[in-house]
Amino acid sequence: MSPGRLSGILERLPRIQSQNLIVGMESMDDAGVYLLTPEVALVQTVDFFTPVVASPLEFGRIAAANSMSDVWAMGGDAVTAMNLLCFPGNVLGSDIIEQILSGACEKLVEAGVVLVGGHTMEQDQVVFGLSVTGVIHPEKALRNSSARVGDVLLLTKPLGSGVLTTANKASALPPELFRPVVASMERLNLYASRAMRNCDVSAMTDITGFGLLGHALAMARSSKVKFRIAAGSVPLFPGARKYAHDFFPGGSGNNRKYVGEYASVDPGIDPDHAKLLFDAQTSGGLLAAVRPEQSDELLDRLHQTGDTAAAVIGNVVSLEDGPFLVVTP
Repeated sequence: MSPGRLSGILERLPRIQSQNLIVGMESMDDAGVYLLTPEVALVQTVDFFTPVVASPLEFGRIAAANSMSDVWAMGGDAVTAMNLLCFPGNVLGSDIIEQILSGACEKLVEAGVVLVGGHTMEQDQVVFGLSVTGVIHPEKALRNSSARVGDVLLLTKPLGSGVLTTANKASALPPELFRPVVASMERLNLYASRAMRNCDVSAMTDITGFGLLGHALAMARSSKVKFRIAAGSVPLFPGARKYAHDFFPGGSGNNRKYVGEYASVDPGIDPDHAKLLFDAQTSGGLLAAVRPEQSDELLDRLHQTGDTAAAVIGNVVSLEDGPFLVVTP
């Protein structure tokens, strides 16, 4: 479902208005933030999806990394999690279920997050994810609605996981091209979020199902600014451009329709390259708006701590008129 349709439904729901709700559904942010005390706020999120890899252990790791990411995108610390697992009971053996849950627990242990329970149900298709609760000081919550004119835009992971997982499912992708994708999807955004904590980050989000330009649009619109993105500076997985022509997922095509007139994409950009800017990502990187004078030091820190593809991909300018997104070669 497109963000526009979803936001319309959410606006019509009956709900309690609370002064303690710091970040709610209005800005389509990564997670909700609810004030508990003057010093502590809850960060709450949930996510789940069908398998993107054949290995149940890898699927569990990726699902956990993806689910926890929203807390880190808000600048918070993930503290507890609950599993959500649906599976065909007459098909899926207990060993497969154990591997999915074990993979997720590996990532929870790595992140220092406590598993407190969960819920399972039987259905025809495997679906797995987690509900995650974090904490943050209420004054330090990062939103997607506060990007600042003059900031540069920094992306921490490459794009193209949607295209390459689709090619892999079709047995069209060499293993050496898929291994880096799996490693990236399994990598926790915890490390990038921590690296940014001493920097003046004005806004942040993570890149998942709506692709780079879909999430960038939500960020620019909510902040009432324009993003200028240089396509040639955006990190891509090896082979992503080659496979984009034949393995561009349908959901990513919907992202292109959603962004539509809100983006101006230079016609000189290779069409297959442009597709990757809309490609739906699983457990993608963080997109952050940060002071330009801090970007070099932050990039060095990100590279040293393992986010080796992190790059400055654009900047934030005044909206004035025209589209929210301008993509140049």
